[in-house]
Amino acid sequence: MAKKKNKKTKSKKKQVEYGLDSFSFEEYRNEYPEQEQQISFAQEQPGTRQSQRQNAAIEKRRTLLRDKGTEITPSNRIRLAGGLFVLLILMFALIIRMGYWQIVRADELKTMAIQMQKVDTEIEPARGVIYDSKMGTLAESVTEYELYAYTQYLYKTSDISLVEKARTLRQLVEITGLDDETIKNKLEGDENLVLIADGLTREQVEKAEELWEGKVMVKTKTARYYPNGAFAAQVLGGVNSDNVGRTGLELEYNSVLAGVKGRTVRTTDRDGNTLSGSKTKYYEPQDGKSIVTTIDSVIQHFVEEALDSGMKRIGAEAITCIVMNPKTGDVLAMATTPDYDPNNSSSPNTEAAKKKFEKMTPEEQTDYLSRMWTVRSISSIYEPGSTFKLIAAASALESGSADKKSTYNCKGYIHVGNYNLRCLGVHGKQSLKEAVGNSCNPALARVALDMGADTFYNYIDLFGFRDKTGIDLPGETNSIVKNPNGMGDVDLATTGYGQGIAVTPLQLLCAVNCFGNNGVLMQPKLVKKIIDKDGNVIEEKEDVAVRQVVSEDTAAKIADIMEYYVSDASGDRAYVPGYRVGGKTGTANLVDGGRTYSSKHTNTSFVAMAPMDDPQISMIVIVYRPTKIHYGNFTAGPIIAEIMEKSLQYLGVERKYSKAEKQALKHEKVKVPDVTGIKSTDAIRILKNYGLKYIIAPEPEDKTAAFMVLDQYPKAGKKVARGSSVYLYSE
Repeated sequence: MAKKKNKKTKSKKKQVEYGLDSFSFEEYRNEYPEQEQQISFAQEQPGTRQSQRQNAAIEKRRTLLRDKGTEITPSNRIRLAGGLFVLLILMFALIIRMGYWQIVRADELKTMAIQMQKVDTEIEPARGVIYDSKMGTLAESVTEYELYAYTQYLYKTSDISLVEKARTLRQLVEITGLDDETIKNKLEGDENLVLIADGLTREQVEKAEELWEGKVMVKTKTARYYPNGAFAAQVLGGVNSDNVGRTGLELEYNSVLAGVKGRTVRTTDRDGNTLSGSKTKYYEPQDGKSIVTTIDSVIQHFVEEALDSGMKRIGAEAITCIVMNPKTGDVLAMATTPDYDPNNSSSPNTEAAKKKFEKMTPEEQTDYLSRMWTVRSISSIYEPGSTFKLIAAASALESGSADKKSTYNCKGYIHVGNYNLRCLGVHGKQSLKEAVGNSCNPALARVALDMGADTFYNYIDLFGFRDKTGIDLPGETNSIVKNPNGMGDVDLATTGYGQGIAVTPLQLLCAVNCFGNNGVLMQPKLVKKIIDKDGNVIEEKEDVAVRQVVSEDTAAKIADIMEYYVSDASGDRAYVPGYRVGGKTGTANLVDGGRTYSSKHTNTSFVAMAPMDDPQISMIVIVYRPTKIHYGNFTAGPIIAEIMEKSLQYLGVERKYSKAEKQALKHEKVKVPDVTGIKSTDAIRILKNYGLKYIIAPEPEDKTAAFMVLDQYPKAGKKVARGSSVYLYSE
């Protein structure tokens, strides 16, 4: 037993000696049979001269044992080949992808890179000015400045001390007028470039640039401003937040007024800093052209003043007025009350209206604003009532179905079809002139029936009632005129006195203007020329004669009927002593649901012209749904008289009193007009038209030299005897 144990110990010793600690010779022979001989030789002769060979064999054995796990087998070859194939596929895909980005999409990426590096800043052009006929400013653009700051350089950089930050904050508060908390929140925000303040003046932003130079940036913004507030609001219209015309002349002439935007293009890094060596491109904006309107601000003022007083006296839903030159088609004034201030177009213009507006539902407010912005003169239609009798009479005279000898019997009604069409009175036998003067419905119904539907319809067309007038304002609507093929006798008869037909106020006034222009229909216009910023005329708007509607003889006969109506018949409320005023009233009942005319709700109107021997001015006033007073002579007549008298005096039309007027005026007192703040020549002309004399104080050396009237005595509004003197003070 001891011998065996000793033998085993020797064997282990040999294993340790030859590095076979955990691997027996037997196991090695089984694993590597080809090495058996060398190992055996080494075992049998460990101390011979072949020790080097033995050592090599042992080393080789150890290497084989060490590399056993990395032996290249068929399965390893498959794995290596598969891995290499995958790498080749990935490399090929990468090459294809790089080719796609660098070749196929190269231009697109280049463009994107340029866009990312370039900052394109728009420069707003100055919007053109809107002038009145005397070059007074009605609408203009004012420049506002926006101040931006690069916060990381102005405030956020770590090397800026707390003292410097506090000073920067204090300076920004002083420049902008904002509180320090607001500015501090902006400077400490996440964005690098932030808007500090807008609506600044040029002086404010220049001070900021002087203090911080490239750490701040200034942008300009133009805002629309209407210096006269609500003056001519519906005509001028307004612009939206982008300074683009939204309504009125601002919309109609937007392409003329807007101009072309400019640009500043510069190349920047990711932080918005201009790259060194890059070039900044500047494209100068092209300012908009300006327009000179036909609006006479003095007459426009007369109109708006008269409408305001009329609203208080009448209590109407609205009142519309248009004043024109009948010979040229120029619109001298156009207004509707209630009005609004285009500087704040989302709110009514008066405190009383604002309180009512605030109590409305959102839907009611939207409807209210829509009506407030509407230019009723061209966008609303109404039944003209008896004012249309002038058109029926002119058509009958021109067609030959009536003449001076024609007579019409009124017994208070006329029976047409199954209806009795009634009159307000019983006028008996009357001529055409007397019938219009009496505003007799049966007589004018008979006039229309005598003409026939085709003839009357043809003249309605010639007077322009089937077409838009073509005025240079957006939103003009179409009239409603029945076709003669479907027009029965009742329809024809009622059209003769202005019911069953709906027109715009401007259509009716343009048609009546024919009688003051030798029978020629003129196209209305609001703009007479387009000019550049230096005042050079770019385009002149010529007067446009549409067509000859009636002969000069017919026009003169209707003009005579119009004058007769005001001086001797039912239109006396528009009478102005010393001026030959002509006109015609109209009262049209409104339809209350279905087809029934209401006796309570009416639209009343008055169309007028003066002086009838040489018409210089024409106008129409429409009172919608009057509540306190009814009938056109009493609602619109006084408004016509007020505007007519002031306008004719302003235009320098001399009063020509008849003997009866002179006798009546001997003891009459007149209100002294306000002539302060205007040229002496204009003041003197106005005083003369009021029948007043003047004295200049102090007496000038050059009595022909004009001056501005600084004061007057008696003061405006004081009643004095006609022929009294008014002192005009020049110093």
